[in-house]
Amino acid sequence: MTINNQYELEQEAIRIAKEAQESFEKYGDDPADFIHQTCDGHECVIWTYKAGLLCLECDRQNGEYHLDEIGYEFTDYADYVTKLAYAILFDACINAFYDLKESKAA
Repeated sequence: MTINNQYELEQEAIRIAKEAQESFEKYGDDPADFIHQTCDGHECVIWTYKAGLLCLECDRQNGEYHLDEIGYEFTDYADYVTKLAYAILFDACINAFYDLKESKAA
């Protein structure tokens, strides 16, 4: 799956968040760890071309902020876009997960 715009990013984040919630309910898995592992292996993170598209077409402000906070130093273009794509996707998934929890609590 290629993420070509913000809407597709948000829909993929919701899908991953729902899987994390389901994995927690069925197996007791840590949702943050589930989201991390899913994002880390996502094709839009591991493939440079797809990561570049995600970074180009989606809001990357929070992703860039997270990478700045940890002081990440990039070595080349591929390293930059894959790490930024991970940060963007992870942030979107975490936010979707907490939105899902809040909507269930209401």
